[in-house]
Amino acid sequence: MKLDFIFFAIIPFILMAVICVGMPFWKNHLMKEAGEKKLSFAKRKSKLLFIAIPTAYILLVLSIAVDFGKMNFVIPYCAVLGLFIALKESTLLPVNGVYENMIINGSEIIRFSELTAVLEADGSTPENVVKLSTKHGPRQLQLDNSNEAQEVRSILLSKVTS
Repeated sequence: MKLDFIFFAIIPFILMAVICVGMPFWKNHLMKEAGEKKLSFAKRKSKLLFIAIPTAYILLVLSIAVDFGKMNFVIPYCAVLGLFIALKESTLLPVNGVYENMIINGSEIIRFSELTAVLEADGSTPENVVKLSTKHGPRQLQLDNSNEAQEVRSILLSKVTS
């Protein structure tokens, strides 16, 4: 077996299989770590998954069947990355909310242990955005409406002060 076939086909396929199989287990581990749900966000479903999974596997097959020259290395690993992003988003969207130990919004996870401050909204910030400061830098949570943002802000302020 040629070495480039292993790098451009076998390894990306194994990574895709591990992502597809491992994502539900990762979600279960995350939910155990999260604790009890304090506030639930509006339910959303990702339609991206129905496009991303077939596209990722088509890109993998195309990179095997067609010689793209120097792009042969990039295309299969972009397919792996796209599959990971789509699966992470579709896995986390149904469980969006504020939990005892973390907040999950979209595909973003912010643990309260990393949270340093809840920043005040300035004039240019929309009412449905909550600005946070974490150990890893500033973050923004974009919520569906301003009422949700106010509830999240009050929960986060109580977590930061305690």
